[in-house]
Amino acid sequence: MVAEKASNPKNGRPRAVTLDAILDAATELSDDQGLDAVSFRALADRLGVSPMAIHRATGGIDALQHALVSRVVGEATRSVEWPDDWLGTVRLFANALHDLLMRHPVVLEAHRRASLVGPGADDAAHRVVAALRSAGLDEEAAVYAYGTLHDFVTGHVAIRLGRGDLELHQLPPERRAASLFAEHHDYDRRFAFGLDFVIGGIAAAASAAAPVPHASHASHEEQR
Repeated sequence: MVAEKASNPKNGRPRAVTLDAILDAATELSDDQGLDAVSFRALADRLGVSPMAIHRATGGIDALQHALVSRVVGEATRSVEWPDDWLGTVRLFANALHDLLMRHPVVLEAHRRASLVGPGADDAAHRVVAALRSAGLDEEAAVYAYGTLHDFVTGHVAIRLGRGDLELHQLPPERRAASLFAEHHDYDRRFAFGLDFVIGGIAAAASAAAPVPHASHASHEEQR
């Protein structure tokens, strides 16, 4: 990490800036304006340093964007206290991912370009799949159930961020009156209902996959 140093005598700007300061500014900039807005020039203007100082501290724009997303995801996953039961794990993952993407849209934007990489993201995925396995799903079903849950959350957030909470109110009155959601347009309720439906489907699949007790064993248990 590069420490802040004395001012450059030519333009009054510090010669160097810390990586943490750069990532803080990059996170704020990307959440407000998108990942493409994160440039050496934009960050230099925000931090009062030269673009070359940003380059020296980060190693390049691709490395900077990767570090930005990795830090945001890592900070979010490190704060999670996972429950012991599969249902609690699945529900916590969905809500935590929803809150992360709503708070930092840059993560969703980066994920649209490529899969998120990093210990935090990988650990969360494996934890959820392990929880689904413990519910009774086989490996393939558990992985696809995780994918379905993940896709529901990211899809919901993408639509909400893209349209905005005032979407329905911005329609012409006649179109708003004809909308299916005229009386039920609460994104939080929509997410909660959808998550319940997804989890209910997973629970039904896990129940159907559970082994049926042997007939003679079941009869013996009933006689006890």
